[in-house]
Order: sequence, then structure tokens, then C-alpha cells
Amino acid sequence: MSPLNVAIACYALVLTAFLRDTFAAELPPLVPAVHSFTASGDGTSFQLSKVVHIVVDGNHAQDVDQSGLTLVPPTLLAFAQTFKADFEELFPQTNILLSVGDAQKAGFADGNLITMTLSELANATLADGSPTAEGYELRVSDSGIQITASGTKGAFWASRTLLQGLVMTGGRFPSGVVVDQPDWATRGFMLDVGRQWYPIGFLQELCTYASWFKISEFHVHLSDNVSPQLGDGNASTTYARFRLRPEDDALAGLTPHLNETYSREDFEAFQTHCTARGVTIVPELESPDHALVITQWKPELALSSDPTLINLTVPDAIPTIKAIWKEFLPWMHSKQVSIGADEYDSALADDYNNFVNEMSTFVMEESGNTKSIRIWGTKEPSNKTSVSKNITIQHWEFDQDDPFRLITAGYNVINSDDFFQYIVMKQSGSYPQMLNQTRLWEGANIVTGGIWDPHVFDRGNATNNPGLTDPALKGSIMAAWNDHGPTASLFLEAFYAVRDGLPVVASAAWQSAARANHLTRAQYLSGFPTLAARAPAQNLARRIPSLGPLVLAYNRSLARPLPPPGARIADLSGNGYDAHVAPDGVALLTPLGSAGHNYTLRVRAALSGAPGVLLAGPDDALAVVARGGGGGGLTFAFNSSNVLYPLANFTLPVTAAATADGDTELTEIVLTGTDAGTSMVVDGVHAGDFVVAIDGTTVTVPLAFVGPISTLGGAGGVVEGIELRIAMESEN
Repeated sequence: MSPLNVAIACYALVLTAFLRDTFAAELPPLVPAVHSFTASGDGTSFQLSKVVHIVVDGNHAQDVDQSGLTLVPPTLLAFAQTFKADFEELFPQTNILLSVGDAQKAGFADGNLITMTLSELANATLADGSPTAEGYELRVSDSGIQITASGTKGAFWASRTLLQGLVMTGGRFPSGVVVDQPDWATRGFMLDVGRQWYPIGFLQELCTYASWFKISEFHVHLSDNVSPQLGDGNASTTYARFRLRPEDDALAGLTPHLNETYSREDFEAFQTHCTARGVTIVPELESPDHALVITQWKPELALSSDPTLINLTVPDAIPTIKAIWKEFLPWMHSKQVSIGADEYDSALADDYNNFVNEMSTFVMEESGNTKSIRIWGTKEPSNKTSVSKNITIQHWEFDQDDPFRLITAGYNVINSDDFFQYIVMKQSGSYPQMLNQTRLWEGANIVTGGIWDPHVFDRGNATNNPGLTDPALKGSIMAAWNDHGPTASLFLEAFYAVRDGLPVVASAAWQSAARANHLTRAQYLSGFPTLAARAPAQNLARRIPSLGPLVLAYNRSLARPLPPPGARIADLSGNGYDAHVAPDGVALLTPLGSAGHNYTLRVRAALSGAPGVLLAGPDDALAVVARGGGGGGLTFAFNSSNVLYPLANFTLPVTAAATADGDTELTEIVLTGTDAGTSMVVDGVHAGDFVVAIDGTTVTVPLAFVGPISTLGGAGGVVEGIELRIAMESEN
């Protein structure tokens, strides 16, 4: 049995014994909480067996939901296939069998039976009373489980509820009936991809993690720029990026940095991956503001007073923006797309309003009446023109718009209020770096407190908030921004930033705080750690299965001759992660990639005395590099996304790679990494912490690197021995 299976089996036995009696008649803490659970009253529960049969109703297997946000909805069978894959991962000792048949007559002599079907009788509605395809009924008994949903997406959310319950109890689910549906259709999060490069695989994993907590939308902010004022003021060289790679050569000037773009195939795979998990990608291409990437390409379009803004009065301005959207609109499979459009010059209010309305018409016509637009809330001072009510407004700041007034005027509004739902990566004078949990759980009103949910815009005046049942309130989207650009953070740090808070806002949008069974903070604290650690089909935490704290240990003799290429180097930890000598005869190739946080990596290496990589992984690498600043000598640096982060105040001692008698002089390096940062000790002396200066100032912030353990050794030196230890959950 593999270390992973052993660990899961032990975990399940211990947790089952502890929770068996506690949750015999009530649900374990789930995130989000369900709207209703009625226990059977007989004290029984569903007990996971060695075989589970999932039967999809043949009458509905190919059904899709046309009422949702996505234009490419999965079938019920496709959702069931994802359910099966996750089930197998979470409970590898159980044989999961999927078939299509008669859900009413299905029966098997062995194992558990789970049926999945759709029915109009489910009659699920959102808080505003409108029907939703995201509702479901989960009928549980000791003999099996029946999932009956109002739509295919509802059936998938039912599978999340079931799997979460089984995870929390080691394979049990109390008998009874769950009736559940979201209060709001928009339960989203936004990531600023324009000012930080994120590999497409990372975005897919992040989408998967969010889906586990019933997030419905991933708003991807695909173009933006750092403020020129944060650098040297030169707008022509300020960091600005557009992330989609055009196929039309006429648009090639948008993307001079092709290695930092997504191809159509990349973006298609991303959307398909997320849609398969109930999450719709809502793309944003920002203009006429935050548009430096366009004005760097075409300087003649820039507003003279602010080059990050497009001058809408220039004849070629709107045609250029339309040409961009014409290229990429066919890539996008969401019924709504965002054109950004906030923080524009108020002196051009009418030009702005006319532009937004023109783009609304253009997107609708260009997409064959299948797509509409969203914009960020912007209070343009005009007595002549206004933004069309066909456009959804995403509120973010009261200085920019009045959300309740917009709702009263007939606009559809999404709540992204910055007080509750904004974070800025690494440092900000205005916003936290993680969602403020105290605000979310206790700050809905400055006088009475209470739990935030999407109907709360104004915490100081409750009468300035819409009712729960207002159909113009579409839900909420939290936002994670990269104001300081690509060097201020690492791409994996975005996960740590949203990991804890995203499930809270997802839960608030699934079930309002006004509901009797809403998620409480105590339930969240009880359930979230386990649920986050077991979220299937992703490994953003870069966990490595292990029998104990010692995860990996190699001890390669450096006596001449070295082990030949291809030679096996045994893993002494007992986990079986044996390495092999690379074809160059220097590096060791391991079966692992990156070590997640709370790691200690102890390396004994014969450094080459020259710059080069020492440890490499899929997320980052540790290298020996020349010191900058004219000081001479060598130091250590991490490389992430082709950005070097050196230990600026450390210089490697000058040593010979080998002594006269052939013995090798070794350097001992100890790396420790947590969510809070990364530290290094060299030959028993603290060499420093890895930090980065914000916007070239003296303000520094720590960097949380994962441990690179895929390739050990290289031009930087030969790794003679290595030990990787991870603090176990009970030690944290």
C-alpha cells in the first residue's frame, strides 16, 4: 500500500471513531452549510462500503442546463464522471462504478447505491424566488442515496455536499433528507492576472479548489498595468500586460511578451476544466482605463493627461477596442463578459457613457445575441447620458457608485464591495492581504454586528441595502489584486491569500446570514481545515504523502567514481521516493515536484563555485548567482516565473570544490518555508530571509517559496545528501 493510502486509511479510522456517535443524527460541519436537513429519526446512517455504484438516470444523462451563465454546460453524465473521479481520489480503497440506467429500478447485490436524476418537482428557487438549476435533494438511508436535482449543476453540488460529509466522518452520512439551493447565482472570485503571470495549470487548480465550496464564477482580469507613479514615472516602460495571445497578426503589438500569454488552446482548456466543475470563467479585458498595454502599443490613443487611459475622442480609439474584442469574443464561453471600464476621466463622462453603451451593443451583436457585458461601478457626472440598464454593474467602492441607488434605478448589481471583499497581494495602505474574517463574521453593521452576506453594501446604514429577495441583486465576487506588479508576489501565494476567506464568502452567497441554518463561524472553524486539506483534484498546498515527518532522504556517496547515469539512489525515509542519477551524471531526478509549506530542507552539496541551479522544481528553483550591486562574489537566489529573488545581504564563502587529496568540501544549506516566508541557514549561520522590495522602495515583504525537489544538483553544485521534513498537521 502506498504512503498516501496508508495515511488516508489511518485518518479515516481515527476520524470515524471520533465522529460516529456525534453525527449519527445530524450533519457534520459542511462549507457551505445546507439550507435544510431533516434527520430520519431512526439513528441510522449511510456507511461507505468497498463498492459504490453510481447510476445516472438514462432519461437525463445527456441533459444540460441552458439557464446558467455558461454557453457550454456539461451533461448530467459529465458531472457524474467528475463526481466518480473525485470519489475515487478521496476514498481510494473503495471501488466506484458508474453506469447509466433506470435510477428508479437500479439495484445491486454488492456495495452502496447512489442514483442521480433530475426532476421539475425539485422546484428550487433563489432568494429572489426565481427558479434555479442549482438546487437538489439528497435523500440518504442506510441502504443508499438518491440525488434528485432541479438541473445538472444542482446534481453536481449535491455530490460536493455528499463528499464533504463523507470526508468529515470517514465514510458516513446520517440518514435523512437534505434540501438545498443557493440564495444567489453569482458566487464568485476575481484574480488580477494582468499584473502577475499565473500558469494556466495554477488557474485550473484554483478553480477546482473554489468549486469544492460551490463557487459558481471565476472572474479573470486579463489585462492591466502597474501605475507608472509606482516606478520611475516612465509610462512607456511600466509593466503592462495583455494575457490572451492573438491569432490576428494585426494585434501582435498587444503581446510582445508571448511567453506570458495564453493561447486559444490554453484558454479553451481552462474554461472546459472549470465548467466541468460548475464554475464559469468570466473574462475581463480592461478599457478604456487601466489600458496602458494598449497605449504602449498605440501611443496615439493615450489621453494626454494620463497615458493609462484611452482617449475616446480619438477616431481610432473605439475601433481598436472593438477589434480586440472581435478577436477574443469567440474564445469566451460565458453569457456575460467584463469590459472593465472604471476610474475613467470624469471630464469625458458623456464619451465614456456612450462608449460603454456602444460596446454593449457591439458585444451583443457580435456574439449573435448570446453575450452581454459587465462593468465596474463608475459614477460618471453627466446630466445628458447614462449607462444602459442592459449592463450589469459590479459595485466595488462607494466613491465610484451607489449600489442601492443603482438597484432602485433598475440596474442589475453584483456586490464586490472593497471593505469586505478586496485584498491586495503582499502590501497595501488600504486593503488587507487576506480577507478580514472579523469583518465577514462580525462586521455586517457597525452597530449591531452580524455576518456579512451579498445583500450588505452599507454597514453603517442598513436602509441603504437591498432586501434579500431583490431580483436586481445578483450575488457577490471577491477580488484579489496585484497592484504592485509581478515581482511583489509569487503565483502560488495567491492561493494562500484566498484559501481561507474564499470559502466564507462562497458560503455567504450560498445561504444568507438571515437563514436559520446559515454557516456559523464555529462550524466553519470546525470543518474548514479538514475540508481544505482534502479538496480533491488539486494540490495547491503541494502536499506530499508521507508515513511521517521525514518525507525524503538521500545519501549519495561522493567517492570517486560517482554513481553512473541511471543509477538508483534509495530514499531512506521509508516512503519509496527513490531517485535516479540524471544523464549528466551530476543531478538526481526524483519522482516529486515541490514541497509544500512547513518544510525543512537540509542539503549537503559540493558547490561548483560558479553560478548555476542547485535545486529545481515545477514552481521555483534555488540557484547560486552572482551578487548584484557591484559587491562581487556569489549568493543564493530563488527563481520563480523567471524573476530572481536573491539573498541580497549574504555572500558565499570562497571554497574549493575539492581538496588536494580528492575529498570534497561540503556546504550545508537548511531551507525552511512556511506560508509566512522562507529562511536560509548556511553552515550553521543564518544567511537571511527571502524578501522583496515593494515598488523599488525600502518597504520589504517576505516571500513564501515552496521547496524545489524535482531535480537535485546542477551547474551550481553536486548534491551529496538531502533530507526533507514536513511538520505534520498535529505539529502546526
